[in-house]
Amino acid sequence: MGDDALGYFIMRKDSPITYAEFTTEGDMISYSRNIKNKELAPIQDMYQGNWLKLWWNERSIPVDQDNIAHFLSENGYSMPSDYLIKNLGLSLTDYYWLKPVDSELTWKDVNLFDNDFKSNLLNWEREPSEREADRNTPHYSPNGSLQGTIEKTWTINNGERYLIKGNHSSLSTESINEVIASEIHKRQGFANYTDYNLIEIKGKEYAYGCYSKLFTSQNKELVSAWALFTNEKKSNNISNYEHLMNMCRKYGMDADAIAEGLDYQILVDFIMSGYDRHLNNIAFIRDAATLQFKGLAPIFDSGGSMFAGKAIPKNEKELLDIDTHSFTKKESDLIKLVRNRNAIDLTKLPPSSFIREVYAKDPKMHEKDINNIAHWYEKKIDLCRDIQLGKEVFHKSY
Repeated sequence: MGDDALGYFIMRKDSPITYAEFTTEGDMISYSRNIKNKELAPIQDMYQGNWLKLWWNERSIPVDQDNIAHFLSENGYSMPSDYLIKNLGLSLTDYYWLKPVDSELTWKDVNLFDNDFKSNLLNWEREPSEREADRNTPHYSPNGSLQGTIEKTWTINNGERYLIKGNHSSLSTESINEVIASEIHKRQGFANYTDYNLIEIKGKEYAYGCYSKLFTSQNKELVSAWALFTNEKKSNNISNYEHLMNMCRKYGMDADAIAEGLDYQILVDFIMSGYDRHLNNIAFIRDAATLQFKGLAPIFDSGGSMFAGKAIPKNEKELLDIDTHSFTKKESDLIKLVRNRNAIDLTKLPPSSFIREVYAKDPKMHEKDINNIAHWYEKKIDLCRDIQLGKEVFHKSY
């Protein structure tokens, strides 16, 4: 081990995976190819020669997450990987962590499902000092492994873990969109979703963020579709969607049931003009003990929709020309993946009056924009009805 290298065991709960060395700033230098308990190891990028390095690099907060650069600077962290390693790589979605080689720490000591942790409640200024913090609270946070570009934080309220999310701009639209998606799922009688509610955020340009309750636990973990997708190299002659279905079959899931769930999700995203259903915004639940995949995780992260951060369409042609960050690059191609176009009941959707009402909570939203968004929401419902009737909606002449 080099003079400046730090040695850790990569752990899953109390089971060692392998030994690795890191720089003082949290970059992985190398790891032992002598993998123990390989069935417990992260499955992401497993076909790659340097797969654990790739996994670790992607575990850090993205450098473009809102306000993260300021937060790191204020707290003396040089980069996201520095913040991650100082918090032992801990997460609230899985059980991987770093155990210092000279440490007797156990999963019971460090896991954040049971132990309290520090949270900043979206202040993103500085972490509580040791004097301010409860002496019994470990100096660890799950925020070091939070993904996505929108600012967010884990917090504890009455013993329950919650995720609080903000917005990319001075508008509260992304948080409001999460609430709209929750209302759609409720009215559909669809149970497998994450329930979001608005929360007032002080000291921000926007008025509201949103919060949701943790749905993982010591018994069930989250595995992203991206992790599954990158487990094996994709063949050039199949689509991204087909490759993910193949990975689902490989890990014992019912591909038809997964496809049915994705049909519903794609149709809801279509109605909401969702553009950000990438493979880290789709996930699966896995049993912690048996490693058996149980199926799709509750739907989450629907904030990238309803033209949040985008230009509101001026006409139907623009409405039907939405770029997507998903299985396909265009919404029109995404709809073609849907096998059951009746996976959503169009008679059980929130009325446009609900859309207007919830957007009106944002004091910075203009009434004209609210009315336009509500109008295009209604139009998307009409277009979805045409799709269900087998009509072609994407090749109209204007």
